[in-house]
Amino acid sequence: MPYCLLQADSVAPAADQLKRAFKALKTLTEADAIKLAREACGILMKNLSLEDAGVLQRALQREGVPTALLDAIQLPKLPEPKSVRRIEFQPQALTVYDPLGRTVPVPWQHLTLVSAGTVRHFGLSATRTEEVVNTYDPIRGLRTKVVTDLRHKVEDDARLMLDIFLRGGVMRFQIEAESFPFKYCFDRPDLKLPQKLGLLIQMLAEHAPHAVLNRGGTALRIGQTENAAYASKAALFDESIWLLWRMAKKN
Repeated sequence: MPYCLLQADSVAPAADQLKRAFKALKTLTEADAIKLAREACGILMKNLSLEDAGVLQRALQREGVPTALLDAIQLPKLPEPKSVRRIEFQPQALTVYDPLGRTVPVPWQHLTLVSAGTVRHFGLSATRTEEVVNTYDPIRGLRTKVVTDLRHKVEDDARLMLDIFLRGGVMRFQIEAESFPFKYCFDRPDLKLPQKLGLLIQMLAEHAPHAVLNRGGTALRIGQTENAAYASKAALFDESIWLLWRMAKKN
């Protein structure tokens, strides 16, 4: 049965702390410690045996890093994201439009977590070209054939995402900034995309001041885009899981 270690507070461990603690397990290296220090988002380790989780927890405690040891099934489950194509701000509720144009009014008090960030995106694109080539054969004479060239390219770029969680983590609305029409919320063509998402987060925070903001959301809100980067979607989602766990524990 897999176990995991979570940060017990909001301060992420430093690389040196992790390096020393990781010596307690032969399966962990300094490279693992450096990677975790750079990418830690609340959930420090997954898929540990109970014995290894206990050993590492005690080693981290000696380094001044308090953690919580959980059976993996105790972690909150993220609801499937509902893609959002448009939202509007009303005094009493956030009006959400689904891909079919249907509206869902969400009372502001139901918003519980606003989680955003810049995530790395990997994709594969294909380019197909065709060229007509004439050849001459002494027996068959002049021949024409089509030569096809298919080339693949690995794309590595960054995308801006926003998740809005409702109370109890029962529903999750997801916005991909690149395809989102901000014009229904505000008319600011002068802003760059990260600034637009930051302004949207600011408006959400003003209408639902009780909602928790993740690290990326906080950074975008104040214009510090460089602090809103995550290594992957999985890292961003892990932080949301960790925050939902902390909120459930507090309640």
